[in-house]
Amino acid sequence: MDVTGQAFEDMQEQNLRLLQQLREKDDANFKLMSERIKANQIHKLLREEKDELAEQVLALKAQVEAQLQVVQKLEEKERGLQSALGAVEKELSLRSQALELHKRKAVEAAQLAEDLRAQGEHVQARLRELQVCAAENRAAKDKESLSLKRAQEELSRLRRKLEKQRKVEVYADADQILQEEIKEYRVSCQDLPGLPGPARGCSMTFNDLP
Repeated sequence: MDVTGQAFEDMQEQNLRLLQQLREKDDANFKLMSERIKANQIHKLLREEKDELAEQVLALKAQVEAQLQVVQKLEEKERGLQSALGAVEKELSLRSQALELHKRKAVEAAQLAEDLRAQGEHVQARLRELQVCAAENRAAKDKESLSLKRAQEELSRLRRKLEKQRKVEVYADADQILQEEIKEYRVSCQDLPGLPGPARGCSMTFNDLP
């Protein structure tokens, strides 16, 4: 009995140790299962996060490609704008040069107009002087013509007087002198233009003389 009892106690102690080991193994297995489940959940979460990140990467790649296309278009537009800007700057430079040329021509034209105005004033002043001189010359010429005419008249009068005096010397008798003058008057009447032939003869007598 004692041996059986001791064996039974040893068996119970062994069973208790086995049960304890079994519980520890169950706890270990449960812990391992929990950790596996947790690891699977973490792996699933990581896979989902990886898929999400992959999708985000694809979206970002598409967005980057779209932005690259936009940048390329903007660069092309910028090049076009640079070309247009260069053309505008060239045209602006040409217009500026043309404007400066027009300004110089305008200044030259204004100077030429001023010179012509001054020349015109000088010419007008000279013309007025010449007109005054011409008027003075005409007045002097008219005066000289009048003096010459008077001198010629005086010379004619003196010639007639001299001729008359010569006739007096040639013809001592007054009647002869008067007859000679009557002949001269007749000759002068015949030389008048526009008179008919019979009218050219003057029928003057001694009493007709002044």
